Amino acid sequence: MARPVLLYDADCRLCRFAARVVAALDRSRSLALLGLGDAPAERLLEHVSESERGSSVRLVLPDGGMLSSGAAALGVLERLPAARPLARAATFVHAQPVVERLYVLVARNRGQLGRLVPDGSGPRRYP
Repeated sequence: MARPVLLYDADCRLCRFAARVVAALDRSRSLALLGLGDAPAERLLEHVSESERGSSVRLVLPDGGMLSSGAAALGVLERLPAARPLARAATFVHAQPVVERLYVLVARNRGQLGRLVPDGSGPRRYP
């Protein structure tokens, strides 16, 4: 795998919107993007239990490592030039616990928050 792969819930309107934003900001195409239900995503998640697969966004790294939830969100921000300063600031002030709590809050309310964003298909950019 040459680049990190962002795995997101393609059945979630808010998640599709967030993935489209990432795709638009990722002009260098440094990230691959897949819905959690895509066949290649299933292979990337083979060591993750079925019950955990859809529990959060994941960033699969080229070395085989995997970030999830807030850590995955920060990992994505670090790879987007426009968002890199935000990711570095969060790291500098040791905001990981705050990012995790914010991720949980958004994830718990993604159905309601999804109504506030434009609907559309989720991006697919793989490999």
